[in-house]
Amino acid sequence: MLTVLNSSHDPFYNQAFEEYVFEHFREGEIFLLWQNDPAVIVGSYQNICREVHVERLRQLGIPVIRRITGGGTVYHDLGNLNYTYISDGGAAIDYDQCLGPILAALNDIGVPARKNRTCDIAIGGGKISGSAQRMTKGRLLHHGTLLFSSDLGVLDRITTHRKNDCFQSRGTQSAICTVTNIREHLASPMTIEEFREQLLDRMVPPGSPRLTLTPEQEAEVCRLRDEKYRSWEWTWGKTPVFAYEKTGVFAGAPIRVAYQAKRGIVSGVTVDCPLLDGGLAAALLEGGRLDPERFSSVCLRVAPDRADELMDWLM
Repeated sequence: MLTVLNSSHDPFYNQAFEEYVFEHFREGEIFLLWQNDPAVIVGSYQNICREVHVERLRQLGIPVIRRITGGGTVYHDLGNLNYTYISDGGAAIDYDQCLGPILAALNDIGVPARKNRTCDIAIGGGKISGSAQRMTKGRLLHHGTLLFSSDLGVLDRITTHRKNDCFQSRGTQSAICTVTNIREHLASPMTIEEFREQLLDRMVPPGSPRLTLTPEQEAEVCRLRDEKYRSWEWTWGKTPVFAYEKTGVFAGAPIRVAYQAKRGIVSGVTVDCPLLDGGLAAALLEGGRLDPERFSSVCLRVAPDRADELMDWLM
């Protein structure tokens, strides 16, 4: 089994790195371990607005990145370890085949983990890992998270299940799960660096080759990062078609916000509130991109003293 080493913590780069290895290393089994600086990673068929508190992420400076696999939204930070397993695929996607070695390695380290549902790993009633897969040209990519010492408080602050009733969409919704960190369940304490090395030793046979990308390959990963993963077209333009409507109270006055989005372009905008110039807000948003920065600028213009609150209504 080949290990391709990657010490980057840049979440945009790491998504590109994983895709590059998957697309260009076409033979044998490959295992990757990698970590991201704080970032939200959404599934390829998800609506970001439906999954996370967009304005809070903006305030915290946490980016949102769309990955190439399906499934739900996950939060990454340096307390989370990500793994990727690439191999020749079978006739159908098989989670048991990929999760089995991970579970065996975790148990051998002393983590009392078990499989939960189709593609999760749990300790007791708390989820420590979610995974997703992609099959392309006979090659299988399976990747997952391992919550070791993540800041679960941030995870709770940035996710929002309260807005699901406001959306009509066929996009994938994340399952609501109780989560826990591996570190809390270890009989003997260890650092995430020690955990990483122990996991690598158990997943990869002794003597297996380890390599790093060449400068030319690194340049290709950087190009993919900049042209795809940092682009609006990939992150927001790939949002599944949806309709949004929310009613309630804004600064003590009734408010109704409604619009649709297709291929990331907003249309049919209505903003009704006696305290706001709703016509101006609708005109500024109509026909434009589903883009947090653009929505934020409209909020600052229409409600400069309550821009954050209005942003929460709009996205």
